[in-house]
Amino acid sequence: MGEIRQHRLEIYEPYDYDGPNPLPVLGKGLIRGANGIFYYLLEREDGAAIPLGDRQVRQLLVLPRYAGDPPSTMQENSCTVNIELVHDDVTLQPGMPFSYNDVEHWGVGKITQA
Repeated sequence: MGEIRQHRLEIYEPYDYDGPNPLPVLGKGLIRGANGIFYYLLEREDGAAIPLGDRQVRQLLVLPRYAGDPPSTMQENSCTVNIELVHDDVTLQPGMPFSYNDVEHWGVGKITQA
């Protein structure tokens, strides 16, 4: 599963996002999607939820935006990423499968090591 890592997630889209930016997050580990692609599970560093309208999001998944970037780039360097919201009634764990009904595409950003 790997070690927990500290990162900063800059949120570029959605443009109307008005929460903390960059967002201090912890990388919890990789999760393989049904399509075989690895997603990186993130939670806020302070454990708080991310308020998005009337929702409270506790986990995010990111994956490299560009096909040539391996999953390790998200963990060890900086990488432009697609950002998926994990629905607030779902809690994901590294190494465990998830359903695409558990997440929804939300935005684009850049992850860097803290």
